[in-house]
Amino acid sequence: MRPSSPPKDKHHPYTVALTGGIASGKTLVSDEFARLGVPVIDTDVIAHRLVEPGQTALKEIEQVFGAEMIDGSGRLRRSELRSLIFSDPDKRKALESILHPKIRLEAGKAIAKVTSAYCILVIPLLASRGAYPNVDRVLVVDVEPETQITRLMTRDKSDRKQAEKALASQVSRAQRLKIADDILDNSGSPKRARQAVAQLHQKYLKLALGV
Repeated sequence: MRPSSPPKDKHHPYTVALTGGIASGKTLVSDEFARLGVPVIDTDVIAHRLVEPGQTALKEIEQVFGAEMIDGSGRLRRSELRSLIFSDPDKRKALESILHPKIRLEAGKAIAKVTSAYCILVIPLLASRGAYPNVDRVLVVDVEPETQITRLMTRDKSDRKQAEKALASQVSRAQRLKIADDILDNSGSPKRARQAVAQLHQKYLKLALGV
């Protein structure tokens, strides 16, 4: 069953924020929603677009973090910036102050174009419900921290210390779970996660259409 058109009195489609810690499996979950025909708006994709050469955000990053963050072709040195913000909370906050308002604006524009009953808004760093005013519900993809560390070490070919630092730089598990309306336990197989998405899809359709 694919999302149908929302009621005409809706000012925006029912919007489910999908969040979760690093290496929790958010992409698997969002891809499954997309396979079911649900529009998926990913704030990471928006963020990448905002720091392309010529974009205002990239110029602001260069001003704040220095020209060494830009390579010879005028592109952002993502790995260097990532390492910097992982190790310095103040630098991370400075980057967020540049990017987050622009991301919220672009996400709002994308949501306004959705014609389906509901959409998924992927926000990896969501820490509070008020951060995105057009969110109706929050879905947290959850796994144990040890699982995240193991997956990170495998995915990034990093050591445990690096994986733990990446985990520590993010919103805590407790914070995420506190704002959750729905929790998808992704510690099992991909098949199990897809089955959970199918159930949530039916639930969100009913919520969106008021049935």
